Amino acid sequence: MINVRDLLNNTDLKATPQRLAILEEIHKAGHIDLETIYRNISERFPSVSLATVYKNIHTLRDKGIIKELAIKGAKPKYEIAAQKPHHHLICKVCGEVIDVEIDTSFLKDQLKDLKDFEISNCDIYCYGVCSKCKNKSDS
Repeated sequence: MINVRDLLNNTDLKATPQRLAILEEIHKAGHIDLETIYRNISERFPSVSLATVYKNIHTLRDKGIIKELAIKGAKPKYEIAAQKPHHHLICKVCGEVIDVEIDTSFLKDQLKDLKDFEISNCDIYCYGVCSKCKNKSDS
């Protein structure tokens, strides 16, 4: 279980109520877009603006606390960065993002041999149809 306060304490960022709320929303959802974060937070903090959430999201991303997922054809989603390395399955129908742990060391080794390029990290996005959407279309 991730303690969102600890994520902030390990940086030079203050643990403001807004930042804690943003991180709690991301942690709870797993993958979430900025507008949904704003909508959920504004219920608890009616005076918070979209600009404040936007600014804090980008600060948290720049500090490496969260990761931005650039999903083709959709708004970026955010996730907590302090997790085991993983990749993403993305449903083209409902937009669900599913984390999968796949050993990509073989890929890194092959690319290094082919192009003499040392890879520091590897993010794989696989697009398809999730089982829920597939079952709906089979009905």
